Amino acid sequence: MKTKSVFLITIFLSLLVLSCSSKLSEEEYYEKAKEAYSKEQYAQAMDYFKKILQYYPEGKRAPESLFMLGFINANDLKKYDEAKKYYQQFIDKYPNHELADDAQYEIKTMGKDLDELPFLNQLGADSASQK
Repeated sequence: MKTKSVFLITIFLSLLVLSCSSKLSEEEYYEKAKEAYSKEQYAQAMDYFKKILQYYPEGKRAPESLFMLGFINANDLKKYDEAKKYYQQFIDKYPNHELADDAQYEIKTMGKDLDELPFLNQLGADSASQK
């Protein structure tokens, strides 16, 4: 009888641990992150992007997740030091990714006013020379 009770308790505790530790698929975390971001729930979005990096570091969505951590910090939270850290990690880990140039540009321009951005200055010079 005692052995049966111990066995049942062990099964119960195992099921409890498994249900508490279940994780979502990479795509589910990504969808939840996008949804939270669209609702301007930046902390929640960042948490989901971090979970992708934690549970699926070599996954399909890992590069975008790392980039988005930089993007949210730079553009939504104005935490430029944090943003730079994430963008630099992105550039170091994914130098040939299609977003690598964007990450480099973000590092160079974050925190600047629109009239300070290089491409706008170039546009102004181009339109002035065409007159």
